[in-house]
Amino acid sequence: MSRPEPTLEDDPDGQMSLLLGRAYFSYLGMLGRYLKLKGLDDKLKPGIGNILFALFREDDQRPVDIANELGLARSTLTKLIGQVKNLGLIDTRPDPDDGRSIRLSLTADARALMPECFELANHLESIICRGFSDEERNQFGNLLLRATANIREEQEHLETAANEKTKPKPKS
Repeated sequence: MSRPEPTLEDDPDGQMSLLLGRAYFSYLGMLGRYLKLKGLDDKLKPGIGNILFALFREDDQRPVDIANELGLARSTLTKLIGQVKNLGLIDTRPDPDDGRSIRLSLTADARALMPECFELANHLESIICRGFSDEERNQFGNLLLRATANIREEQEHLETAANEKTKPKPKS
């Protein structure tokens, strides 16, 4: 017997922010279990996929370029870089074109994990989109992108407001 399809009307909260939070934590839990099941939990950790996949697409990038591509705050990316570096999956080196920046590149260990990462990502997507038509999958992806853009825009607004609060007041 199949379970009834959940609907927004049946959710006790019906708040998008709460639904998004529950989906995120459910996803992290599922990913963590799959990494353990595949024996990858000592090599990969939930949360580092975005930076790895950005480098899988184009190796040897500056953090600022990855942050812009992914829409991540630089502070978030700095934390992720530390985690990925501690796992031995990226190397850093000074950027020869910009002495203030660094470049990130995949290690041989990371490149060796690439096929398993793509396989797992495809498997997780098949679970997340189970029962979705192609149109629903595309709609879902587009809605997630729009929600992410809305959140990013609000983060920028909040950062600007916080910076305005911390500026020294002019002397009268």
